[in-house]
Amino acid sequence: MFIAHVNRKGLSLHQKIPFPLDVMGSRLEYLIMKLLGKLTDAEWLYRNDITKNAVNWLANRVVIPLIHGEVVTPEEIERIVRRLEEEGHTIALGLCECRHGEKRMEEGLEEGRDPNYTCVMIGDWGKGHLYNYPHDYRPISADELLEITRFWFDRGRVINAWGCSTLHGFFISYCHCLPQYCVPLRHQLLRGNVVFYPGYNYALIDEELCQGPEDCEFNCSLHCHFGAIAAHQGKAKVDISRCHGCGQCFLHCPTGAARGVRKENYELIYCAKDVVYPEG
Repeated sequence: MFIAHVNRKGLSLHQKIPFPLDVMGSRLEYLIMKLLGKLTDAEWLYRNDITKNAVNWLANRVVIPLIHGEVVTPEEIERIVRRLEEEGHTIALGLCECRHGEKRMEEGLEEGRDPNYTCVMIGDWGKGHLYNYPHDYRPISADELLEITRFWFDRGRVINAWGCSTLHGFFISYCHCLPQYCVPLRHQLLRGNVVFYPGYNYALIDEELCQGPEDCEFNCSLHCHFGAIAAHQGKAKVDISRCHGCGQCFLHCPTGAARGVRKENYELIYCAKDVVYPEG
């Protein structure tokens, strides 16, 4: 459950860490991203079975069980963010911690927007970032944030929400991710350790409408960050086991061949179903 952790008092954001630890954790986050980035990109570690197994153990037994993400759509984020604002939780927008840690900033602006300021911190985690980085983070309204989210989603970014362990309601942030900058996403794609969990949706392609990747002006196979789409007998075909429902294929498909389908009996780890899909 993102916003709706159910307890005796009703619905609340379930972040049960003493605020001083939030401040300390937010201060160290970019250093953790720096370390994980180096471990991900160090090819020599993966050429040796001992060091490879050690890194995989660290990822799968320590880092990923503690914090991981799941893919969400702009529509889901809108319901979540508006609920956050209604409940009075802190929402802060600031510098991407992966870029901060690895010192890999994008140059220039994109239609007047800085592409490096795309991390959203929630609740006490947001307060910690505002405290530590007053020049890099700022409070933001739901209306402005949702406009920014749609802007970056339309330009090919994956919207990914982050939480702690498998605690329902332990939602700490969401980001607008690209593989070349996002350390966790890069680690999953390069090393196979699952950091991003799939969202509520998966993609289907109508073969009759599909022009085929090679003849299509968009070519969804090149825009799928998770490698779930490939050409098959001249048409695009989705590997459901790899699809994360990020929405990039059916957002830009020029013929409407690609569409998103809701999964049945599926729940996000951090998100209450009645918040994201109140209609059921």
